[in-house]
Amino acid sequence: MNREDLYQSINKIDDDILERSETSVKKKSTAWRKWGAMAACLCLVIGGIVWGTKTLSHKEEPSGYVVSEKGISIPALEVSLAKETAAMSDMIGFFIYEGRCYVYYENFSEAEDVVGEYLGTVTGMIDEWTPEEGYVDFAGSIRGDFYSVKGYDPKFMLCTKEANGIVTMYICNNGITLKYGKELYEDRLHLSGNITGVQYESRESWFYSKGELYELDKEEAYIREFIEKLDAEEFLLCQDIAEQEGLQHMVDSEVYHLYFYKKDGTKIHLRLHENGYVRFQGFWDVCVKIPEECYDKLIDAFMQNGGAFE
Repeated sequence: MNREDLYQSINKIDDDILERSETSVKKKSTAWRKWGAMAACLCLVIGGIVWGTKTLSHKEEPSGYVVSEKGISIPALEVSLAKETAAMSDMIGFFIYEGRCYVYYENFSEAEDVVGEYLGTVTGMIDEWTPEEGYVDFAGSIRGDFYSVKGYDPKFMLCTKEANGIVTMYICNNGITLKYGKELYEDRLHLSGNITGVQYESRESWFYSKGELYELDKEEAYIREFIEKLDAEEFLLCQDIAEQEGLQHMVDSEVYHLYFYKKDGTKIHLRLHENGYVRFQGFWDVCVKIPEECYDKLIDAFMQNGGAFE
């Protein structure tokens, strides 16, 4: 991606992007990092550049996504901080490295061992007034050193670390093609065989930072079955699902958040929706649909264990 591609902005913020900025409607006074990715989505705009091969049978979506037999091609992000979002700019966490844009995913307090090779220092020079020539490698809305993440492809995930031991992960969630869940959850996130614990909470608990978390036994058969289906199912575009379900936004059907804690101190954060749809926190615009019987087993376990959604 060249400098011009990174710099171009868009005048119209569509409904899908507005969904990601739900914090602007229901503001929270704490945990600003949790909302960084959503705020960033107002300014990290899906562009017209489509990665992956187009075929005769492909379907090109208005957002620039391409759906083909190879899967869903997620276009590269065009980066621009419009003046209209100036008030939110201090919330945004992203930076540019090797022409790729890495967006805030999650903070981790016990993941220092995954911090790998020093790769560079982000200048923190990008704000809403940054000119075109400012959108270059090592520029971003954050400031500080960044590193590779041991065991993960640096084209997918990088991190920063703070003096207090907090490690923050940044994901390049664009410019790739995904067909099956395993291409994300296994090939990139290494879920299976690395789980140390499982927790969940209702959407209300997550949204208002209530911390009403409940434990599940990671050895339960319904957990294994859920992961198998998560890996096996094909990705779908959330905007298509919202239309099919008669929703204004996909988030309107969200009921739970599910967390898989991993041996390396990180976690995989999933957003669960009615009718079996599952999204990864780091990839807002695609989801998989878990078969009804499998999904119901998981939800039944939630209901029996506590934390029924409101």
